[in-house]
Amino acid sequence: MCGIAGALYLRPINMFDIEQVRAMGRLIAYRGPDEQCVAQAGPCVLTAVRLSIVDVAGGHQPYSNENGQIRVVFNGEIYNHQALRAMLAARGHQLVSYSDGEVIAHLYEEYGATCFQLLDGQFAIAIADAASGTLLLARDRMGICPLHWVENRDGVYFCSEIKGLLEIGAVARQANPIALLQMAYFGTVCAPLTAFQNVHALPPAHYLSIRADGISTLQRYWALEFPRATEQLRTEENIASQELQTRLEAAVETHTQGEFPATCFLSGGIDSAVIGGMLAQRSKGHEQVDAFCATSEHEKINEGRAALMTAQALGLRFNPIQITEADISAVFCKLIWHAEVPTISTEAAALFLLSEKVGEHSKVVLTGEGADEAFGGYLAFRQSKLLGPLAGPGLSMVRAAVRPLLARHYGNDCLLPCDTRIDSIRSHMGCFPAQAYEWEFYRAATMPVLAPMYRAMLEQDRQWEGFAFDPEAVRGRHWLNRSLYVGYQVMLPNYLLGAHGDRLFSANSIEGRYPFLDRSVVEYAATLPPSLKIRGMREKYILRRAAQRWLPQEIAERPKKRFVMPFGTPFTNVQAPALYQHLLAVDTLRDYGYFDPQAVQRVLDALACLPVGRPNARAYLDRLGLGIALNLVASTQLWHYLFIANAGCPMPTTPRVIHNHGITT
Repeated sequence: MCGIAGALYLRPINMFDIEQVRAMGRLIAYRGPDEQCVAQAGPCVLTAVRLSIVDVAGGHQPYSNENGQIRVVFNGEIYNHQALRAMLAARGHQLVSYSDGEVIAHLYEEYGATCFQLLDGQFAIAIADAASGTLLLARDRMGICPLHWVENRDGVYFCSEIKGLLEIGAVARQANPIALLQMAYFGTVCAPLTAFQNVHALPPAHYLSIRADGISTLQRYWALEFPRATEQLRTEENIASQELQTRLEAAVETHTQGEFPATCFLSGGIDSAVIGGMLAQRSKGHEQVDAFCATSEHEKINEGRAALMTAQALGLRFNPIQITEADISAVFCKLIWHAEVPTISTEAAALFLLSEKVGEHSKVVLTGEGADEAFGGYLAFRQSKLLGPLAGPGLSMVRAAVRPLLARHYGNDCLLPCDTRIDSIRSHMGCFPAQAYEWEFYRAATMPVLAPMYRAMLEQDRQWEGFAFDPEAVRGRHWLNRSLYVGYQVMLPNYLLGAHGDRLFSANSIEGRYPFLDRSVVEYAATLPPSLKIRGMREKYILRRAAQRWLPQEIAERPKKRFVMPFGTPFTNVQAPALYQHLLAVDTLRDYGYFDPQAVQRVLDALACLPVGRPNARAYLDRLGLGIALNLVASTQLWHYLFIANAGCPMPTTPRVIHNHGITT
């Protein structure tokens, strides 16, 4: 991961402006510790900090076209750059490096803003067109690489991370109240909102065009389309399996580009095993592939043994790292500083520590993220297959009869919410997606700890404010495809690829890559019949069939086990840093204003006296709800402490020294 930043000014540029832009890049130097550039083009100043992977010696930024009127800074990877390079050469363009990002400047010169449709990869791009005085900002289709922007009377500023915008005073440090509601409901903040007031996240598959007079236009350049239920084509299982194998192997091949060895994350599940299996096959006769696994001190949630069996079967070099509750609480301050948003889970802390380990071996790690979204891997999808029909219209009496039975077993109504909740969700989403079960569970868990003002706002359903979703995209689709689409739009780009992805990779100066999110794989998976994704109650059916090309059958058929780490208790553990006692104290809770101190204390008391032993379903969900509530409280308090209180805190570690390439004009 590299980092980019810059501005389009509505007044003459001075040296202070250039130094401000340089300072934004310097603050996020861990994203690109190898070098920094600064460039001016018309009313724009751009900077990039580079993590050099492709054409290490020659791929310096900024990129430009032949006459230098177009300047580009770029974060990410263009996986089809070789084909684009050949196409551009045939049209007379002269490229001066072998860097994947250089094609962007020439594609823009040739095709204008439609060039983004030609790019396959993960990217955040800024293009300054000196001739027209225009600045274009673009983000990849899936939302892998982040990009944020603000506007004020001086112009429009952008940065890979929000802290760069805060550091130079481009926007005031203020919390966005709707963001807390979205955290409490969706478990994440959804673009274009961020945790900060007046700071915008560029949505995936969009570009923002800003004219020299400051007028901006946001435009979508790609959309994932699922077939309508009445137009779903039948696909033979063998043909689908072979085609999926071909596309996945092509994706892994492109996702290993660069001058550093590709490593992988490895859990006990099939997704990471598939990636590891393909890497192992392509590396036969060469250096053994490193696989990294986060293990737990709690045997019930420890995937280390299953991951070791996979590594041994595939011939991967196994690199386990045990994550304790003390590790989670100790690293959480770093995690939130890099993530710039609270979180309701602790898994990202484990992956943060795992990424540190990867950084000792390579700059590149491949993950299995995106397989659950493509092939129906989450538990909620199977729950929806059973219970989803009950959420349909005209079934109020049936729901009234079934709801008490579910509540008695699970202790809440999240699997069959009241009719007003169902109607509210359907009115905003155009459907009742499988994810609604989780959203309603989060709501039930977090609402009691919110301060009265926020609790009232959540009761009014104000979490939907600023939520960008097109209900037409799911209308007429099979119930599973509706939920898969929602997954691609909500949790994947806003959490799994953010605090759980880019931010923890970039913090450790490595690049995470996602073969399951390759455009070819995603678009093909969307066309497959739902019966090939969930067969009976077996999730990811067609992926398991395809996986037998790379994996032993017992691994390909291994039941899914969710990657989890302890919830809540890391912040109350006797080994937790004293900072959490301060953040969870009554006076601090009251001072920050997000939570009800008495309600938080009740959660702390309940967590302190949890029964020992294996819980039943109801007891497990009660415990999970308490953990989620405390995670939200602790991480929000920590976020406020780091970014709002005392005008923000410096990074908890010392940035690396980077080489300065000066100013390009």
